[in-house]
Amino acid sequence: MASVSGLALTAGQAGAQDVQQLETVVVTDAEADKYEALETSVNISREEIEARQPADLKQLFQGTPSVTTAGGSPASQKIYVHGIDQSKLNVTVDGARQKNNVWHHNGDLGIDPRFLKAVEVNEGVAPADGGPGALGGSVEFETVDAVDMLKEGQKLGALVSFGYDTNSMTLTGTTAAYGIEQGFEYFGALTRAEGQDYDAGDGFTEPGTATDLWTGLGKLAYQSQEGHRFEVSGEYYRDNGYRRLRTNMGAVGTDFNENLYERITTTFRYSLEGADGQFDPDVLLYYNRNKLSRPNNSGYTRASGDFNSDLQSLGGHIENRFHFAMGTLTAGVDFYHDQIDIERFHFSTNASEDITNIGGYVQARLMPVQGLDVSTGLRADFQSYHSVDDQTFDNVGLSPNINLGYEIFTGLTVNGGYSYVFGGLEQSEAALYHAQDYTYSSDLDPTTAHNAKVGLTYRWSGLTLGADLFYIKMLNPITYDYATLTRVNGDDLISKGFDLSARFDWANAYVSAAYTHTDVEYGDRIALFGDVNSAVPVGDILALGAGYTFEDWDLTLGADAEIAFEYSNQDLADNGFENPIPGYEVVNVFAEWAPTFGETDFSLRAEVNNIFDETYYSRGSYSATSRVVPVNSPGRSFFLTASAKF
Repeated sequence: MASVSGLALTAGQAGAQDVQQLETVVVTDAEADKYEALETSVNISREEIEARQPADLKQLFQGTPSVTTAGGSPASQKIYVHGIDQSKLNVTVDGARQKNNVWHHNGDLGIDPRFLKAVEVNEGVAPADGGPGALGGSVEFETVDAVDMLKEGQKLGALVSFGYDTNSMTLTGTTAAYGIEQGFEYFGALTRAEGQDYDAGDGFTEPGTATDLWTGLGKLAYQSQEGHRFEVSGEYYRDNGYRRLRTNMGAVGTDFNENLYERITTTFRYSLEGADGQFDPDVLLYYNRNKLSRPNNSGYTRASGDFNSDLQSLGGHIENRFHFAMGTLTAGVDFYHDQIDIERFHFSTNASEDITNIGGYVQARLMPVQGLDVSTGLRADFQSYHSVDDQTFDNVGLSPNINLGYEIFTGLTVNGGYSYVFGGLEQSEAALYHAQDYTYSSDLDPTTAHNAKVGLTYRWSGLTLGADLFYIKMLNPITYDYATLTRVNGDDLISKGFDLSARFDWANAYVSAAYTHTDVEYGDRIALFGDVNSAVPVGDILALGAGYTFEDWDLTLGADAEIAFEYSNQDLADNGFENPIPGYEVVNVFAEWAPTFGETDFSLRAEVNNIFDETYYSRGSYSATSRVVPVNSPGRSFFLTASAKF
């Protein structure tokens, strides 16, 4: 589906991605972009990110209703694609796998969107070279390089930015420096954000939502005249706060815990830029670590959300892309080894698991006849899972896929795809072991999925229209039998529905709309919020956006809205949840003045988020029960930002 996500309007910043220095060769691959569009449902570009300036995951996906973000504060934000939990997606940051099922009461992915280069979402039919375990699709986050930040003709640059949110009294400061010299590239950025608990639209202060973030990103690269590129990167994300016992719930008791979440991601990559023959290698190695520390400072005498969890992953791939007249063929191998350790304060023993996966794959991207694009491939994976109760499960599976696109006439393309995915045994939710000793059913089967989609895209002049039907059926998803404390296979999980989008771009303006209808079923009922790490009910969501730049004044005005329609189903009431789930309408507006004085680009930006002070909890957030009060999202807030780019 052609993406219409969010704001895609910038005030004279788009040229930053086209800069070419004498020492660095920047190559654009039109064929790769074409197949990327065929395989990717949503593509959020650097221009869009710069225009919207998102501070968290919720704002990043504001204009993409097929991706819902639960939770009010970054500590509890979690993404769902067509209602499917991110634990069932292949999520990566710069190629590093982020399968960090820490705790279903916490967010599972800490990331700072300010220095993202692009976000690609595959909503089902993922390619073989995208990595293992893409049961419900994949989400790829790519961070910026120095050349993405430099202005035309620059070799050295810097950025300073300060922001203030009036609702939570959060002050955010960002500094960055970057440059290129004789083939070397370097980039370093640091962000600090600190504030208070925010107020919801009804004036109630949501406890445990205060921002206390440190994020950092560093990169060093060298590219030779022949195109050999070597790059190392390091990313750090740290959220520290006094959180509710269950971070994603408004009120279940009055207990609070110290909550320190950290993510460390380091990568090494080698590639040959601009290769077009039989040698086009890509080598990636990564180390990823997710830690959630919740010390027993409150002196609990039983397991009450206090534990230390440590999830470490080592992985990578070696692949080569072969170019020939009809297209390309990518062949490679990848691997990961996950180590999960839980320090349990109320047991005499700790808990641990480890998982190893080795995969081989081929993916062909071809144009066999004029107007027909084909992307098809096959994965073979071997997984060995050593469980917390000292069992070992070895499984092997194949994952074929095919995506087709055919241009019926100029501007109108029909597309479709299908994949069968072997997911192995899904990584367990690490923190569950802090409270109980679980065992695994000896006949546990690996999770597999069928994914299918069909759609139309029409492009003419500045108009883009899109329509897609999607269907995902997951077999043998893994759940828990809490009566016997056993990990078992659950019922089939199905997500089905459609996406619609429309967008029109002028030279200095745009309007956009995107609509998603999603039905998620688990067994003989809808998916519910208690189906942890599986799926949530979504229903119907509409996203609207518009922007206009007064070029003579360097002034951009814009607005966006998210409208979630009321969702009613008897299964909610029958299982103790609020029925219907309330709808909401949230409107945000901004004005940005971006003049240039000499060699310095300035930006003064004023946002009014939730301008009508709506009291709501975002779709996908845990709903109300007789014991649970949902975490409402922030009410009206004014966010002011001043930036200078040298």
